[in-house]
Amino acid sequence: DLKLEQPLPYLQSESCKECVDIAMAVFLFNYLTCEEMTLAMKQIYSALKPGGIFVFSVPHPSMILYHHDNNNNKDVIFRLDCKEGMGYYNSRNKKIKGQISTIKGEKLNIMCIHKTLHDYIKAIQDSGFDILDIQEAGVTEEHLEMNPEFFESVKERPLHLIFKLEKKTKTSSY
Repeated sequence: DLKLEQPLPYLQSESCKECVDIAMAVFLFNYLTCEEMTLAMKQIYSALKPGGIFVFSVPHPSMILYHHDNNNNKDVIFRLDCKEGMGYYNSRNKKIKGQISTIKGEKLNIMCIHKTLHDYIKAIQDSGFDILDIQEAGVTEEHLEMNPEFFESVKERPLHLIFKLEKKTKTSSY
């Protein structure tokens, strides 16, 4: 049982400080509060070498806006169980359950702690990273050609954000 207030055991050793070239986190931050996310980013920053890269993906924060029109639609591949009145801002840092479907038709229960775009940017800045790129991932024409029935309900919707960050390189002072 790890506590985020304490660095991960392998990050505690002095030999690991600034020892990592690249770090990745796929959907890690949807399970953490804003405060926990910032703490985790600071730990990752500490482990990266100067100029090191951190790439992470999260569900697009706007996904919370799409729950009203799909809760009763069985063909939807992504659904959040939002209560009436839950919105983009007032749901921040709240746990929201939902369900996604696989191409094979399996229903998988999911959970996320909602964050706004500002929450991600603030955590990045507070951790010391520079933002190199932010991509919005969604359904492509290739997806629609491959399986139009499956992807139809989420086409034209941003599904994920992908951040590429860099640890600042040390600058020499004259």
